[in-house]
Amino acid sequence: ATCTTSRVVAMRTWLRSLGERHQALKHRIHNARIPLGPKGRALMTAVYFFTPILIGYRLMLWTNNYADKHARKRIEELRDESAARQRRVEEVIETDKRT
Repeated sequence: ATCTTSRVVAMRTWLRSLGERHQALKHRIHNARIPLGPKGRALMTAVYFFTPILIGYRLMLWTNNYADKHARKRIEELRDESAARQRRVEEVIETDKRT
């Protein structure tokens, strides 16, 4: 439990630090006061528009792969449990036939 707790704390600290660095970078970029031409504005619009879409798409792929992996594992466990249950039933039937 302690290892997990320390990992969570470390992750939160890292995320907070990442957020602070990102805010500092945005502040620095937006305060540069360099006017963008039409092409620059179009490029920045595309960056701001597509970045969350691409990140969301990659995250969706990762979560689907993660879910598939765990679903396959659970299906195999259920199949093994079902096979064991079937063997027990067959053993009981064979025992009843002998008596």
